[in-house]
Amino acid sequence: MITRRVRVTVVVGRDEECAMKTPIVLFLVGLISSALSPFKPAPACVGTGSESGRKSASSIVGQWTIKGRQFSRSCSVNANEFGLTAGSNSDQSPALAKAIQHASENREVDTVYIPEGVYFFDNPIRLRSGVNLIGDAAGKTVLERKDNSDYLLKGKHMDCRKAVVANLTLRNPDRTLLMVDVSNLQFSDVEFAGGIVRFEKSSGIVLDGNVFNGNRGKSAYAGSACENIRIVNNEFNSVEHGSINLSGHRKCYVASNYITSSKPIDSGYAGIRLPNGAKNNTVENNFIENHGRGIFILSSSENNIVKNNVVRHTTREGVFIQSSNNLLEGNTIIDADCEAIYVVDSIGKSSPTPSIAAGNRILRNVIHDTRKHEASCFVGLRIASRNNIVKGNKVSMEHGRKFMAIKNDAGNQDLGNIYSRNVAKEDVEKWIRTRNQIRISTPNQK
Repeated sequence: MITRRVRVTVVVGRDEECAMKTPIVLFLVGLISSALSPFKPAPACVGTGSESGRKSASSIVGQWTIKGRQFSRSCSVNANEFGLTAGSNSDQSPALAKAIQHASENREVDTVYIPEGVYFFDNPIRLRSGVNLIGDAAGKTVLERKDNSDYLLKGKHMDCRKAVVANLTLRNPDRTLLMVDVSNLQFSDVEFAGGIVRFEKSSGIVLDGNVFNGNRGKSAYAGSACENIRIVNNEFNSVEHGSINLSGHRKCYVASNYITSSKPIDSGYAGIRLPNGAKNNTVENNFIENHGRGIFILSSSENNIVKNNVVRHTTREGVFIQSSNNLLEGNTIIDADCEAIYVVDSIGKSSPTPSIAAGNRILRNVIHDTRKHEASCFVGLRIASRNNIVKGNKVSMEHGRKFMAIKNDAGNQDLGNIYSRNVAKEDVEKWIRTRNQIRISTPNQK
């Protein structure tokens, strides 16, 4: 009888007239069909955070919210359940690798949760596609390695599918992180302590709201040949030589970073450096302090936009440009020990990467000082190359800085630049406001 009524269900469902005449049969058939239907589990979690229109996980079992993205705790595993042990001197890499592998192979899981504690590693932690690593907080969940033979955290040749690494400290004296040919990965609320953070040939990387502390090497962030990298709202503290190195980067965005050092850095590197054919990048609204150079564009890096940054107290140039066709606009440069803005070709025999600095636009920048400097290079605008536009810049003479030295008969345009006794009050207020806004947006300054 049941079999015949199931067959009738098909007819009834397709025949409106029959369905209208047999409502009771339809009701019974519906109940029987529902009882015979196989159970279907809830949709599996995919490790990318909540999607548009998806119900918030907080109304069910709780969630992590990271930079506006939501990650359900019901789709996570606790790494302690796989043997990860805080405070142990033994190598924790096998236990964490098991947890990451489980999350990678189980469609119901997208996150490995690492509870508060200090965990020591003798071998690299290797990320897997689509797996999030989330701790309790930077400074609370600490992953540490003391062996500089390799990096602490590594990833290679994968699309991470918008996975996130968040709420933890990564600490290694010289080598903290290496990602090679990796895409679609986010780091937020992470402390990178001690070692270099390096990305090679990667894209779609987001570094948002992290802290870089005491990083050694040429730069805390040292990328090479990357595209569409977003470095925003981070704080860089007391690095060894420089903070952000965008070597060969294309179409990247660097904004609202607080880049400082407890004491002046005597180095030829920079707060933000764009070398080796870095092109079509935007660098804006950053605060840079106590570096060798504030911003350095060199070795055929072109079509970059550098605007509305504040550079304060550099041991060398405030902004140094050795490449062509870049825009430098609306920046404030304070207490540069040498030239505030210096544009010059790099074609000497000693230059490893010859480069011409032509076609740059130097527009509406403000240069002033709070004390006198004794260096002979204490000049506001030094343009020693050809065919650049220098327009609407303001240079204060209050502490003896020379106005400008622009190369004659070289096609450079000197248009409406101002040399005044005192910097305008509104210009001072602008850089203070910019600095304070950036400090509020970065983690350690909240």
